[in-house]
Amino acid sequence: MATYYFKVGTGEPFTDKTDAGDDAVAKGHAVKADNAPDNTAAWRMTYNFSTNSVDVAFDGDDDATAKTKKDQKIADDFESEKAALKAATIARDAAEA
Repeated sequence: MATYYFKVGTGEPFTDKTDAGDDAVAKGHAVKADNAPDNTAAWRMTYNFSTNSVDVAFDGDDDATAKTKKDQKIADDFESEKAALKAATIARDAAEA
């Protein structure tokens, strides 16, 4: 396991550098996690404040596969939002007619 620092409030990765991380913890800007997985890209990690542990997006996949899955999820979310906005626009236009 590795040590990593995460932003307070959002759980986003902050740094793996001890000096900067300990300084941020002292100022209340970050939390220190000693249970971060080794050899995992920072963008895949988030700090779970409920369990006081590190969650890994697309756990079990290598970074290349995880990146592909992340890109596909973004594209799927975009299409879903676009469809919802279109439906809302049609409903609004029908209500105004």
